[in-house]
Amino acid sequence: MGVVPSYVVLVLLQTALVLAPGSPPRRASSRTLGLAVPVAALVLGVAIARESGGAGFLTALAAVATPLLAAVAGWARGWRLPLPGALAVPPLYALAWLRPGTLAGEAAGVALIAGACLATTAVVAALAPARWLTLGLVLLVLADVVLVWGDRQVGPTMNALSAARPPLLGRRPLPSLQQVQFGSVTMGWLDLAAPALLGLLVRRRVRAATATGLAAGAWGLLLLATSPIAATPPVLAGLVAGSTGSSSPGKTGRRPPR
Repeated sequence: MGVVPSYVVLVLLQTALVLAPGSPPRRASSRTLGLAVPVAALVLGVAIARESGGAGFLTALAAVATPLLAAVAGWARGWRLPLPGALAVPPLYALAWLRPGTLAGEAAGVALIAGACLATTAVVAALAPARWLTLGLVLLVLADVVLVWGDRQVGPTMNALSAARPPLLGRRPLPSLQQVQFGSVTMGWLDLAAPALLGLLVRRRVRAATATGLAAGAWGLLLLATSPIAATPPVLAGLVAGSTGSSSPGKTGRRPPR
């Protein structure tokens, strides 16, 4: 599949992740986690992948942890019917494992990563205030831009992850779930985690999803001039659109006196 249709599919997935419902139960209220976790996930991921053997470690970890996280996404997000999503994980994993390199296998792998992102962002949202997570999301986008176009760290990291091979189970390697691969386009985990987190930070998810999708479509035109590109900046458009005219999550307004 060509670059344009592949990118469009992933943009639609980012839009869907913003729309994904979620009301994770509050477990704690750590400002530090809200501010640091999004950026730390990006910086540590790049640093580990660049170290000798780091890409192999992340690849093996993703092959095992991704389906487990995807299976609990419904419970982490507080869905009323979490079981159907969990039951979909084994066949998706089998498809990604048995049909590597095909569009069906890649689509299954992308779906598993998306589910894992829904779960991890729900856990983070349960531990940190929304306002500080919002700031953390903005810092994540800034760090992504710097690492892609400033220090040029993301390109070599993606190449290292692409070259890494998952551990064998019998004679067949486990699915490659260390990065988002669909058709001719590759994205990182955080390119899906950012819109999944955005959906938990805004009240107007439809507006946020629409703005994110439109911004991502326009942003993708940069691929005509350079590659790779930072894929997280479109969520800032969604953050503005989804927050305008609405109080932030977790904030309660006073009722006017009768």
